[in-house]
Amino acid sequence: MVESDNARASAARAAAPARRTGRSTKGAAKREVILDAALTVFGEVGLHGASLREIAGRVGVSHQSLMHYFPTKNELLMAVLRRRDERLRRHFADEPGMSIRELITLAEDNAGMPGVIELYNMASAEATNSEHPAHAYYAEFYESIITSNARYLQKAAERGALREGWTPQTAARAILGMMDGLQLQWLYNRDDVQVAETLKMLVRTIVSVPLDELDTPKK
Repeated sequence: MVESDNARASAARAAAPARRTGRSTKGAAKREVILDAALTVFGEVGLHGASLREIAGRVGVSHQSLMHYFPTKNELLMAVLRRRDERLRRHFADEPGMSIRELITLAEDNAGMPGVIELYNMASAEATNSEHPAHAYYAEFYESIITSNARYLQKAAERGALREGWTPQTAARAILGMMDGLQLQWLYNRDDVQVAETLKMLVRTIVSVPLDELDTPKK
């Protein structure tokens, strides 16, 4: 009997990590589903138009279940923005540097998500206060974009394709600044402000060859 009890106890201990792993995996999957729905809702109606109940309804969970993952709308907002930022983050370590094309493509796609652009502008503007909980996150995010893009633009400098007066660093800051500024203007005038096209025009005044040439390894 003792041996049988010990065997059952050992089996239970062995199974416990698997059950925990299963719950953890299921929880992570549910979290991703919630973020997908939140991104859609925020994109459609913005932060103030969205509610946790509406997002929970789209996912098919209760309001309380959603709050288990994200207790407040602001926490969910920051998770959505961080998830969106991962689209660029996964290219920061590209060799050599993140292509400017990634920013242009993102600007093109953003035209279909005005609510998300509103959220991004609001969150990043509020985070300029050094006491804001997201201040360090956005400071690091901006510098990482600039550093990675500057490495990419170094290729243009080495090939003699960076126009006079520009350095990879100043060019990277100008391109990112133009993108953010144009997206803010676009929120006010979506008919006349063409973010991606204007960004392409700026890049042509900085880089003297098509980006395709920079994206192709030099032989």
